[in-house]
Amino acid sequence: MQPYLEKAKEARRSARSKVRISAKYVSDSLVVDGVVTDVSADGLFLCSDFLDNTGEVARLWLDIPWRNRPLELRGEVRWVSDTPNTGGMGIKFIDVSLEDRMVLSSLGLYEMTDAAGASPTGEAS
Repeated sequence: MQPYLEKAKEARRSARSKVRISAKYVSDSLVVDGVVTDVSADGLFLCSDFLDNTGEVARLWLDIPWRNRPLELRGEVRWVSDTPNTGGMGIKFIDVSLEDRMVLSSLGLYEMTDAAGASPTGEAS
């Protein structure tokens, strides 16, 4: 019965998508440009050589390809990785609107359709 409990602990609330999106991270102690490489409706991984402390609250601006303005979010640093070239911060979103969650959820769809030349709405780009 123990392995079942361990799997339940690892379950995520939202599906993750591999992406490559430019982003800006701003907290009280750090301002940095980075690249989001993994995103869900609940959080993201920001790849960056400059890291903040676990627990820091920050604002993030994501350059969503089909939007004319960046998506602005708030989040808390939940974990950091200082692995060279692939390190960064795992950030859990705070108070995300339903509309913004829909945009975040559609990012995985965009990555799949981008190769085919269509937007998430099905329109040709």
